[in-house]
Amino acid sequence: MCDQTKMKRIFLIICFIGSLLTPMHLYAQTPEEVVEHMNFEFEKGDSLGMSFDFVMSIPILGQFRSTNYTLGDKLRVDLFVHDSKITTWSDGTTEWAYDSEKNELKITDAKPKEDDNTGDKELVKGVSEGYDLSFDKKTDDKVWYIVCKKNKSNKDKDDPKRIDLAVSKADYSTIYLKTKAKGIGISMENFKIGVTEKEVTFNPADYPNATIIDERK
Repeated sequence: MCDQTKMKRIFLIICFIGSLLTPMHLYAQTPEEVVEHMNFEFEKGDSLGMSFDFVMSIPILGQFRSTNYTLGDKLRVDLFVHDSKITTWSDGTTEWAYDSEKNELKITDAKPKEDDNTGDKELVKGVSEGYDLSFDKKTDDKVWYIVCKKNKSNKDKDDPKRIDLAVSKADYSTIYLKTKAKGIGISMENFKIGVTEKEVTFNPADYPNATIIDERK
């Protein structure tokens, strides 16, 4: 084999090895591709469970925060209101709600799935539908900042005009989603994939002295 052929083969091998070592985020060249990769990672939460913070900022009333945990049909929400905390659990059949200020535990039939707030995470999955995406100028070496602007094809009056999205370049995980609807600021942040059964399962032994109000039919 001539030296030129050897050099060509060695060059191709080096290029191949280099492609395997190239950081994954370099393959995503457009905001649409970044969101596509993000959704792929995000969907792992369907089987592994997911937790995230949901923050709502309402003029005059102030800020309300909840931490949400989902795993299969199970759901837990920690709602922080001023100095009190209300925690709800649902297994799809029964719902438990504990008010820390009143030391009161209310048991009811679970709401239909379409009425619970697990739908909030669908906002992340559908962020590219009906929106034009572009990279924000502040995008840096670690994070993609993506601006999603509602386009003319989106006829849904309830969809916000703009959504700001931050995606990790290390693993395509969602860092945050922020938007504003009817003057109310909405932020979803601190996303984590992976939730344990214990985190989403109500344990009556944790509330032995609570006043129980059973409203199940």
